[in-house]
Amino acid sequence: MLICCKCAFSQIDDNFADGDFNVSPTWNGLTSTFKVNSTQQLQTVSITAAQTVYLSTENQFALNVKWQFLIRMDFDPSTTNQLKIYLISDKSDLKSALNGYFIQIGESGTTDSYDLYKQTGTTITKIIEGAAKSRANTSQVLTRFEVSRTSTGEWDLKTDITGGTNFVSEGRVTDNTYTSTGYFGFQCKYTASRSASFFFDDVKVQKLAVDNQAPKIVSAAAIDSASVEIEFDEALDSASAKANRNYLLNGVNPIKIASTDDPAKYHLLFSKSLETASYVLAVSNVHDLSGNVITANSSISFTYIKPYTVKPSDVVINEIFADPNPQIDLPGLEFIELWNITDKDISLKGWAYSDVTSKYIFGNSLIKAGEYLILCAKADTNEFKSFGKSLGISPWPSLNNSGDVLSLKNEKGTIINAVSYADSWYKTAEKKSGGYSLELINPKALCGGIQNWSASSNKSGGTPGRQNSVYDASTFAEPLKLLNAEVLDSVTVQLTFNRFVDSLSLSKPEHYAVNANVGKPTSAKPISPYFEQVILKFASPFVRGNTFTIAATEIGDCSGSLIATNNSKAEFSYLKQIQKGDILINEVLFNPRPNGVDFVEIYNNTDHLLDLKDLKIATIAKDTLSSIKTISDKQSMLPAGAYLVLTTNPENIKEEYSSENPKAFLKIPSMPSYNDDAGTVILLSDKTQIDRFDYSEKMHFKLIKDAEGISLERSSFTKPANEVGNFRSASSTSGFATPGYKNSQFLEPGIDDEFALTSKTFSPDNDGFEDVLQINYKLDQPGMVANLTVYNDQGILIKKLTKNETLNSEGSFIWDGFNETTQKAQTGIYIVYAEFFDAEGRVKKFRKTFALAVKL
Repeated sequence: MLICCKCAFSQIDDNFADGDFNVSPTWNGLTSTFKVNSTQQLQTVSITAAQTVYLSTENQFALNVKWQFLIRMDFDPSTTNQLKIYLISDKSDLKSALNGYFIQIGESGTTDSYDLYKQTGTTITKIIEGAAKSRANTSQVLTRFEVSRTSTGEWDLKTDITGGTNFVSEGRVTDNTYTSTGYFGFQCKYTASRSASFFFDDVKVQKLAVDNQAPKIVSAAAIDSASVEIEFDEALDSASAKANRNYLLNGVNPIKIASTDDPAKYHLLFSKSLETASYVLAVSNVHDLSGNVITANSSISFTYIKPYTVKPSDVVINEIFADPNPQIDLPGLEFIELWNITDKDISLKGWAYSDVTSKYIFGNSLIKAGEYLILCAKADTNEFKSFGKSLGISPWPSLNNSGDVLSLKNEKGTIINAVSYADSWYKTAEKKSGGYSLELINPKALCGGIQNWSASSNKSGGTPGRQNSVYDASTFAEPLKLLNAEVLDSVTVQLTFNRFVDSLSLSKPEHYAVNANVGKPTSAKPISPYFEQVILKFASPFVRGNTFTIAATEIGDCSGSLIATNNSKAEFSYLKQIQKGDILINEVLFNPRPNGVDFVEIYNNTDHLLDLKDLKIATIAKDTLSSIKTISDKQSMLPAGAYLVLTTNPENIKEEYSSENPKAFLKIPSMPSYNDDAGTVILLSDKTQIDRFDYSEKMHFKLIKDAEGISLERSSFTKPANEVGNFRSASSTSGFATPGYKNSQFLEPGIDDEFALTSKTFSPDNDGFEDVLQINYKLDQPGMVANLTVYNDQGILIKKLTKNETLNSEGSFIWDGFNETTQKAQTGIYIVYAEFFDAEGRVKKFRKTFALAVKL
């Protein structure tokens, strides 16, 4: 029974107490170079020459085994005096080329390291490097070893350098290159002086434990669509493990079984590809190295999901937090967020996330269907876990505040998503300064960049781990539409669409056509960064005074949808050049109330549209045009007979005065400087003076004591602006200004009589009703000369209205009710006497009676 126990539990157990090394066990090799000394230790004998000697004994234990032994070397080991202990060898001759593992002792210096090596033929590889150790006795090595190797091939090398049993691990490693053996032994390399200085004792090789347990299945999983890996809880006998008949996967045997570096794992290959399904793998008749057979009806289940072929943009870079400072509510640390926008789980294994200078390769990471994954620096991981699934990575490609190029590539190097962001994408100066993330608006959009990114609108500064605050899946719900076409110059038209457009489709001239034989443009230049507009250049100038229709076809939006025919056309007009007298100065406020602003009202005196882009406003300084201001830098239509107020602050004018037409205002960046006492208003078109008004505070109604806040209004469009009496104070009943609508002092054109009064009465009180006497004439020829005088009912001369004035064929005169001494005439009956004569001596005389009245 004792012999049986020794055979069952120990392959080698020798402390040399029997005085020899020839039996129990038998050691072979260069036996003449070894002896058992008086202290019952195996020792090398003295030799007069340097050589390498060895002893080996049979051993079959290579897995689930423990080696123990004591060694002593009475010298300082070196490369010429060293020891190798072969734990595993397929040859008894330890000096020959062999396959196995050994421990080596022998390095220069007073420190030692205990290292485990693998030998393949004559090739030697270190697989455990122990820590360097200093010896108390520099002339002696005394070390006890305990080395173990599990059934799965995990090595553990332990030593006690005092020769005791307080073992310290020198290192662990899993290596299954060789899982069987034939021999254990010692190899001593020495010079003659060290030949008798190697000692060995307490050699024991035994199983780690008695194995009477049947092997069990640990796991099974598909490696790919045709292979399954099965893992057992211990190493198996290779012959039984490789028998095809011992495995059934849903009733089908594998066609091939391959071993792995791990003797407990095998790969099963099947002839038919696996589909997404649940599988049961049944195993029978396999046994472990101790002969224990697996339990009958052993099986394991697993689910296989057929790999999804990832396409570009299936996983997108969804949020970028490049500038965490100043901190709002998010951690003051950089992150990016990935989003799997598919309904498939996607493995990131082997994928690369990088910027221009750094790259991170993913391990066994999975991003589930619809899942967000926060990426941050490894040291920052805990800061983001509360926001959602987070992965700290190293190295971390740091994010530049002003912009960077980020890319996500799969294991084959295919770009899945890339973003080249810039700080202009924040779109506001406040958010550009830091604390806010950049968020993707619509991951399915074809357009990128600033069109599809924006600063987070979330009050915390970002939305890591959840839907973006700016996310909008309905970005393309509204159909793409051409809003308008605007003429920039004689050969240039700018088109504007209702939202972002694919810049590639915008840039093709063949996608546009203009009627009236104009045809296609020669170039098309999309306007960045939003690409809502395109500038078209044509070969020949447009003909002025015409309206054209342009059609934009094959234009696509960021979703890939093309513009519909009913949304693809727009009209544009290349209007007539503004001529002198086409646009008139109609009202001027040059001395506003405190906190008020100036305004100039203009009037389209034609029967057609005019483009204000061709118009400028100016003044005069030292007889030179000065302070020339552009009214509109883009096409702006002024309809026939329309009024328009030019000012820097329309809202101020609307608050100060009544406005019957609030839309008749145009805000311009700046106005020429108009003095409060006198000045000049000039309208220009292509350097031509269209109209000019030289104003003075003396033009105001003479009884007004303070003209502040009172405009001067034009009375007649047929008379020159600077004709005396054509500009007068706005009436008190109108609020002293009529911005945007008909003037309170406007005089309707005269009747068809040769000489007539518009009204038989007038009241010069500036109330806006018959404030002046309008005297109209209509002659059969121009060029006659006029003298007009007003008398009272007693024949006394009150006012000479004009003397020797050459006339047009028709026109009018105005009397404001003031006499020759600039005093207001008294209430009563008056007579206007007129003489019209020509060069031939023909004379026409007229008298009309009227009344100067007052309110009662």
